[in-house]
Amino acid sequence: GYPILGDGKGDNQNHAIPFMRGHFAQCIDANQGAYFEQMLFLPCALGEFRSRYRGDPQAKRIVGFPEHITSDIGSIGDFAASAEVAFGTILQRTYAALGARMHYGHPDIMNKVFMMQQGGVSKATKTLNLSEDIFAGMDFTLRGQGRTIHHQEYFHLAKGRDLGFNTVLGFFSKLASGTGEQVITRQAFRLGQILHLPEALTFYYAHVGYYFTQYLVSMSLPLLVFVWLLVIFSDCEGSFDAFLSCGSSGRSAAETMAGLLGIWFSWLL
Repeated sequence: GYPILGDGKGDNQNHAIPFMRGHFAQCIDANQGAYFEQMLFLPCALGEFRSRYRGDPQAKRIVGFPEHITSDIGSIGDFAASAEVAFGTILQRTYAALGARMHYGHPDIMNKVFMMQQGGVSKATKTLNLSEDIFAGMDFTLRGQGRTIHHQEYFHLAKGRDLGFNTVLGFFSKLASGTGEQVITRQAFRLGQILHLPEALTFYYAHVGYYFTQYLVSMSLPLLVFVWLLVIFSDCEGSFDAFLSCGSSGRSAAETMAGLLGIWFSWLL
């Protein structure tokens, strides 16, 4: 049979853990780089795991860091880089404050000992664990016992994305597919049972809830246009006076709909 059972990335990461030296792991991608100036902050980043006394659970943590997207060239590259900044930096600090941040970016530094206790830094079941890195944070949260996930922004790594339209679209399709597969996993089911309401709502919106919201937003405009056209086409005409109650205002349906939309948008703005 086919010798590769799972996705190559997750299998390779888990296979490399026994050969790693030291106590901390940082699984960066092949399209990532680092700056010399940022490496001067590396002792501070490792100090996030420092224990003040014996038995201090401060070492039980994942420390997340943002990514600096260097491929903001052209309109498509700028769009992909802006989306990455919004998710990898702006939203992550909010998720960390609300207690629902998992493991997303590969600049994250993890304690290797606690990663080995949960089977590795990634889940490698083919198709099911398409977004393989997030399951490290999900399993880490499920184990509890003082385990926490933080987000710091004084240290980051560079990352380059593809600049083609099809490759950028394929990456976002991969994220959406991975989120859909993530919903049917046992980790998502168990997190839904143990998370408190603020963390559960944050976890929902950070993953599958985001795509539900995007669907509703994308469908709202065609629905608005359809209702507008329905009102305009059902305007009072001379041949239907016996069937319609047009009122005494004398305003057409287009004027009524325009006034209604004007009130709505003036309130929003």
